[in-house]
Parts: sequence; structure tokens; C-alpha cells
Amino acid sequence: MSLTNWNFSYYNSEFFKALISFTGVPKGDDIEFVYSATVLDLEEKEVFQKDFKALDEAILFMNTTYGHWTFMDPTQKEGGCSSCEAH
Repeated sequence: MSLTNWNFSYYNSEFFKALISFTGVPKGDDIEFVYSATVLDLEEKEVFQKDFKALDEAILFMNTTYGHWTFMDPTQKEGGCSSCEAH
């Protein structure tokens, strides 16, 4: 996972999917935007989430923690379609 593909690629295991999403968390009367490293189960239910203020920290966490899982890139023919028009 890298700075150029984090928003559409993910790691996949037999029962889980690990991805980064851009989310907001309440902070007083404001919303703080964070990068959330999230693991989903087969039903797309969240089973784990860790927030990072910096994208590079979230990517490092994902690569270190889930890098041994299968890397999926939907923009590549082997990982999905050849173009990302439907996503």
C-alpha cells in the first residue's frame, strides 16, 4: 500500500479485509479528520479500527500489520477490473 493507491487498494485474507478510509471524529464542537485503518469481516462489519492523523503513519501500520495478507488493487486486471470506472 502506498500514497498513490491507499484509497482504492486493500489487504485481503480468508475472512477479513483491511483498508484505509478517510473519516471524521467528533472533537468538541468540531470534527477532526483522520485516516482509519479498518478491518472488516466477510459481512463488511467492522472488527477493528485504529485512527491516524497522518496518512503515511496509517500506511506504515497497514503494511507492517497486514502486509503478509494478499494485496488487492482493483485497478489492476489481476485484482479486479482494468479501469476503475465503476468504483
